[in-house]
Amino acid sequence: MLRAPAPQQVMILFVKITIEELSKKGKTYKWEKHHCDKCQRDMWGHGFVMRYFAEALDGVYLKRYRCPDCSTVVTTRPETHWNSIRSAILTIYRALKSKLTGLWPPGFPRQRGLHWLKRFIDLAKMENQNNLSWFLTFCFAKQLRFFT
Repeated sequence: MLRAPAPQQVMILFVKITIEELSKKGKTYKWEKHHCDKCQRDMWGHGFVMRYFAEALDGVYLKRYRCPDCSTVVTTRPETHWNSIRSAILTIYRALKSKLTGLWPPGFPRQRGLHWLKRFIDLAKMENQNNLSWFLTFCFAKQLRFFT
Protein backbone atom coordinates (compact mmCIF):
# COMPACT_ATOMS: atom_id res chain seq x y z
CA MET A 1 0.00 0.00 0.00
CA LEU A 2 1.35 3.43 -0.94
CA ARG A 3 1.28 6.25 1.57
CA ALA A 4 1.31 9.93 0.83
CA PRO A 5 4.51 11.72 1.81
CA ALA A 6 4.51 13.61 5.10
CA PRO A 7 3.41 17.24 4.80
CA GLN A 8 6.32 19.60 4.46
CA GLN A 9 6.93 22.55 6.71
CA VAL A 10 9.02 25.41 5.37
CA MET A 11 11.15 27.25 7.87
CA ILE A 12 13.73 30.02 7.70
CA LEU A 13 17.23 29.56 9.07
CA PHE A 14 19.01 32.87 9.65
CA VAL A 15 22.77 32.67 9.12
CA LYS A 16 25.68 35.08 9.52
CA ILE A 17 26.63 35.94 5.96
CA THR A 18 26.82 39.04 3.82
CA ILE A 19 24.99 39.61 0.56
CA GLU A 20 28.29 40.66 -1.07
CA GLU A 21 29.92 37.35 -0.17
CA LEU A 22 26.97 35.38 -1.54
CA SER A 23 26.97 37.47 -4.73
CA LYS A 24 30.64 36.75 -5.35
CA LYS A 25 30.67 33.03 -4.54
CA GLY A 26 27.19 32.06 -5.67
CA LYS A 27 26.53 28.32 -5.40
CA THR A 28 30.19 27.62 -4.57
CA TYR A 29 29.83 29.16 -1.10
CA LYS A 30 30.60 26.58 1.64
CA TRP A 31 27.41 26.23 3.68
CA GLU A 32 27.50 24.74 7.17
CA LYS A 33 25.67 21.52 8.03
CA HIS A 34 22.41 21.92 9.92
CA HIS A 35 20.27 19.72 12.13
CA CYS A 36 16.51 19.47 12.08
CA ASP A 37 14.96 21.26 15.07
CA LYS A 38 12.25 18.59 15.31
CA CYS A 39 14.17 15.34 14.76
CA GLN A 40 17.75 16.39 15.59
CA ARG A 41 18.88 14.59 12.42
CA ASP A 42 21.38 15.91 9.94
CA MET A 43 19.56 17.65 7.12
CA TRP A 44 20.30 16.95 3.48
CA GLY A 45 21.06 19.58 0.89
CA HIS A 46 17.90 20.39 -1.04
CA GLY A 47 19.27 22.64 -3.73
CA PHE A 48 19.25 26.39 -3.99
CA VAL A 49 16.64 29.08 -4.30
CA MET A 50 17.24 32.50 -5.82
CA ARG A 51 16.26 35.53 -3.75
CA TYR A 52 16.54 39.21 -4.55
CA PHE A 53 17.92 41.82 -2.15
CA ALA A 54 18.19 45.58 -2.47
CA GLU A 55 21.97 45.42 -1.93
CA ALA A 56 22.59 43.12 -4.92
CA LEU A 57 21.99 43.90 -8.58
CA ASP A 58 21.21 40.28 -9.43
CA GLY A 59 19.57 37.47 -7.53
CA VAL A 60 21.49 35.59 -4.85
CA TYR A 61 21.42 31.82 -4.37
CA LEU A 62 20.46 30.68 -0.89
CA LYS A 63 20.84 27.07 0.27
CA ARG A 64 17.88 24.89 1.18
CA TYR A 65 17.93 21.83 3.40
CA ARG A 66 15.47 18.98 3.88
CA CYS A 67 15.05 16.61 6.81
CA PRO A 68 14.97 12.95 5.66
CA ASP A 69 12.62 11.97 8.51
CA CYS A 70 9.96 14.67 8.85
CA SER A 71 10.36 16.27 5.37
CA THR A 72 10.81 19.75 6.86
CA VAL A 73 12.36 22.14 4.34
CA VAL A 74 14.59 24.92 5.67
CA THR A 75 15.70 27.89 3.59
CA THR A 76 18.69 29.94 4.69
CA ARG A 77 18.57 33.72 4.86
CA PRO A 78 21.07 36.37 5.98
CA GLU A 79 20.38 37.42 9.56
CA THR A 80 20.61 41.04 8.42
CA HIS A 81 17.28 40.70 6.57
CA TRP A 82 13.77 39.86 7.73
CA ASN A 83 12.06 37.14 5.71
CA SER A 84 10.11 38.43 2.70
CA ILE A 85 11.82 41.85 2.92
CA ARG A 86 14.42 42.84 0.32
CA SER A 87 16.12 45.60 2.34
CA ALA A 88 18.43 45.12 5.30
CA ILE A 89 17.10 45.81 8.78
CA LEU A 90 19.74 48.51 9.27
CA THR A 91 18.68 50.22 6.03
CA ILE A 92 15.06 50.28 7.20
CA TYR A 93 16.09 51.66 10.58
CA ARG A 94 18.27 54.43 9.10
CA ALA A 95 15.64 55.48 6.57
CA LEU A 96 12.87 55.69 9.18
CA LYS A 97 15.15 57.45 11.67
CA SER A 98 16.03 60.02 9.00
CA LYS A 99 12.37 60.60 8.12
CA LEU A 100 11.27 60.88 11.75
CA THR A 101 13.91 63.54 12.37
CA GLY A 102 13.51 65.35 9.05
CA LEU A 103 13.53 64.10 5.46
CA TRP A 104 14.06 60.83 3.65
CA PRO A 105 17.71 60.09 2.86
CA PRO A 106 18.84 61.44 -0.54
CA GLY A 107 18.05 59.02 -3.38
CA PHE A 108 15.89 56.81 -1.18
CA PRO A 109 12.68 55.42 -2.79
CA ARG A 110 9.92 57.34 -1.01
CA GLN A 111 7.19 54.80 -1.76
CA ARG A 112 9.08 51.98 -0.07
CA GLY A 113 9.81 54.18 2.92
CA LEU A 114 6.17 55.23 3.23
CA HIS A 115 5.15 51.57 3.42
CA TRP A 116 7.61 50.99 6.28
CA LEU A 117 6.59 54.22 8.02
CA LYS A 118 2.88 53.40 7.89
CA ARG A 119 3.43 49.96 9.41
CA PHE A 120 5.74 51.39 12.07
CA ILE A 121 3.23 54.10 13.05
CA ASP A 122 0.49 51.47 13.28
CA LEU A 123 2.64 49.52 15.74
CA ALA A 124 3.50 52.67 17.69
CA LYS A 125 -0.19 53.52 18.07
CA MET A 126 -0.88 49.99 19.26
CA GLU A 127 1.87 50.30 21.86
CA ASN A 128 0.69 53.83 22.89
CA GLN A 129 4.07 55.40 22.24
CA ASN A 130 4.22 59.18 21.77
CA ASN A 131 7.88 59.58 20.85
CA LEU A 132 8.23 57.74 17.51
CA SER A 133 11.97 58.28 17.19
CA TRP A 134 12.60 56.72 20.62
CA PHE A 135 10.24 53.85 19.85
CA LEU A 136 12.02 53.16 16.54
CA THR A 137 15.35 52.91 18.38
CA PHE A 138 13.71 50.62 20.93
CA CYS A 139 12.32 48.32 18.19
CA PHE A 140 15.68 48.17 16.45
CA ALA A 141 17.54 47.38 19.68
CA LYS A 142 15.08 44.61 20.59
CA GLN A 143 14.99 43.36 16.96
CA LEU A 144 11.20 43.73 16.82
CA ARG A 145 9.75 43.25 13.37
CA PHE A 146 7.05 45.82 12.82
CA PHE A 147 5.70 44.75 9.46
CA THR A 148 5.11 41.57 7.50
